[in-house]
Amino acid sequence: MAALRMKLARAILGLAVLYAIPMTSWATDAALLEVLRNNKLITEEQYQALVKTVPPAADAATRPLPADDQDLLDVLLTNNLISQEQFAKLRVQAGLAKKSDPESKASLKEGIKLKSQDGTFQAQVGAYFQADTAFFGSDITDFSNGTELRRGRISVGGTVFTDWDYKLEADFAGTTPGGSTNSVTVTDAYVRYNGFRPVTITAGNFKVPFSLEALGSAKYTTFMERGLPFAFLTSRRLGGMISTNGDNWSVSAGWFGDGITAQNTDDEGAMIAGRATFAPVFSIDRVLHLGFSAGRVDPPHAAGNKPETTRFRSKPEANMVSDGLAESSFLTDVDGNAFGRSSGRLVDTGSISGDVSSYSLYGGELAGIFGPLSLQGEYLSANVNRDVAHDAGFDGFYVLGSWLITGESRVYKADKGVFDMVVPRQPFSLKNGGSGAWEVALRYSNLDLNDADVRGGELDDLTVGLNWYINQYVRLSANYVSVLDVKGGAHDNDEPDIYEMRMQFAY
Repeated sequence: MAALRMKLARAILGLAVLYAIPMTSWATDAALLEVLRNNKLITEEQYQALVKTVPPAADAATRPLPADDQDLLDVLLTNNLISQEQFAKLRVQAGLAKKSDPESKASLKEGIKLKSQDGTFQAQVGAYFQADTAFFGSDITDFSNGTELRRGRISVGGTVFTDWDYKLEADFAGTTPGGSTNSVTVTDAYVRYNGFRPVTITAGNFKVPFSLEALGSAKYTTFMERGLPFAFLTSRRLGGMISTNGDNWSVSAGWFGDGITAQNTDDEGAMIAGRATFAPVFSIDRVLHLGFSAGRVDPPHAAGNKPETTRFRSKPEANMVSDGLAESSFLTDVDGNAFGRSSGRLVDTGSISGDVSSYSLYGGELAGIFGPLSLQGEYLSANVNRDVAHDAGFDGFYVLGSWLITGESRVYKADKGVFDMVVPRQPFSLKNGGSGAWEVALRYSNLDLNDADVRGGELDDLTVGLNWYINQYVRLSANYVSVLDVKGGAHDNDEPDIYEMRMQFAY
């Protein structure tokens, strides 16, 4: 990487000299060359040779300042070839910024962005929403067709004094159980300190470091809903985390309490979790991703010294599932095995009895990108420790494959171990003839909530997906979910078909 940066700096500087890109004064050119020399990006011999090519101050002062000077400084800063302080100093010397004017310039390319001239303060306002509709081919249970605003979020985030990052995001798409009244919920609310790079410290409400797809944004998942195994996870909690990373690896660990709005009559629950990722193969269109996560969860204490419980349940990879069945956190089958029942959840353990002291979570990740083709899979398990009953173990997995038939590749962030947005090579345009990016995908998911005296059910899903990335901001999706089998629980042998569509805008 250092060699690449050195070549980039030399190439840019060489082109600037070759085409006689002028600066406002001899002092500006000399300062830039001196910074490059001091940072060992050019040799002393190259410095002396380049100094001789710089025009005298009198000639330079009469020439207008071209935009290329700003571009050159931006490239050097972006590639970490000069520091923020050096960048700010050179801008002032070049007349691109006044010492008394630290105010920002605005950008609208990826949300509303503001950035101070010296780069120490940044802010970005973003928004995205997902509008869904779903139709059900019912089998035993009569599921209701409908529409919903799946997510509707507004966020503000940025940087203060270079080393402090922040984000606050609210979701306006929450509904009451009747589905008629929106309620606002906070998703992200955190501060991150970057002064110890590459080590960072994060505190607030944010995603727990566990699982490839759970950590990735819902804006970028291949399918409309995440796979069945995520029934074991509470994606966001209030707590603190320490992280570090390199070009192709990452490690994170943290301690967390309950959700940001949780108020308990007794001690709240707690969780410790950690994740490590490594990409031994990493290029623009070739990736091999490996990851492992582990965690331990202590459930909230029950009021009045009652035995502690926990519960796992899942919808069939479709959020808009309603069957009108009465809620029950504890039922038993003819053999006395326990299970639960809740609207839309095809599998449900109910409140697991036996005085649950804790449960352990483990997850393994494997993914690969091969040009327009990609494969991805995860295995998750939850081992429940009980003081007055036999321990119980549950698990699940998913495997998916996708093909971007227009030739793009999925975007992977190797320093975070997550996937990012798909950017079409040719955004859709009636005027220019672009088609956008088209993707077809297939996923198989399994979730087994049957063990010991718990018969929450085992669920198998097969999902087919079609995505049209109109441009990097607008996406249309269609999913077909076939429930292959349900074994046990309130929906034993129920096998509905689900047809769902989504319109997404993310800016």
